[in-house]
Amino acid sequence: MMKKEEKVLLYNFKDKDEFTALKSLLENMKINVISADDTAYQQKVGYLFGLKGFSENRSEEGDFAFNYELMMFHNFTKSRLDAVLKKMREQNLKVPVCKAVVTSFNRFWTLRRVCEAMEKEHLSMRKDER
Repeated sequence: MMKKEEKVLLYNFKDKDEFTALKSLLENMKINVISADDTAYQQKVGYLFGLKGFSENRSEEGDFAFNYELMMFHNFTKSRLDAVLKKMREQNLKVPVCKAVVTSFNRFWTLRRVCEAMEKEHLSMRKDER
């Protein structure tokens, strides 16, 4: 059985040095990196990951402000995902608070919807910590 190609989408990384170091780490681990630009939030997750049956959304959504970095993983086992996060910590790379895995449901969401869900979850967790 052929191993499925692991992919990580990186979105909203402002620190270029951190982004470059993270991209290099992932590529060294033989992981395909998708660098999502500022307009990617308008696209469905399935399209951004190159999944079959998805095409580009050409309609314009209004401006979108997202204050976090997002890492989204596709075709990862739990142990492999843990290995990536461990390697990031070992290399003193900041692990984003917003991490998601592509699912059979969220592949149909826009990246904006994923970000909004992640932000809501993050803020809820922070509130619970108080």
